[in-house]
Amino acid sequence: AKQPYNVSVAAEVAACAALQNPLYLENVKDALVRERDRLFKLLKEVPFLNPFPSYSNFILCEVTSGRDAKKLKEDLAKMGLMIRHYDKKELKGYVRVSVGKPEHTDALMKCLSAIQ
Repeated sequence: AKQPYNVSVAAEVAACAALQNPLYLENVKDALVRERDRLFKLLKEVPFLNPFPSYSNFILCEVTSGRDAKKLKEDLAKMGLMIRHYDKKELKGYVRVSVGKPEHTDALMKCLSAIQ
């Protein structure tokens, strides 16, 4: 069976190199935390999303106001943005947004504004 998170040889080499540079890792972590905080604040302003605080590299959002989470994922995909939707009943009304670079957040917010 395929493992859920396969890593290529190139990615493994890059990860091993990054682990040898603690300053680089600290800078990447700090940038991720800053962008996660910014993304969370922006998602809170979207009237049909209820984001949950996160300590990870993604933010889980409840899709509210009668909107369909799967349709939201599909609409964003048509605009070139990928978010995660779950079919399991416990998370059916939720989407997961990965934290990326500031320009990724900006693109997401632009598309969410267009959907409103």
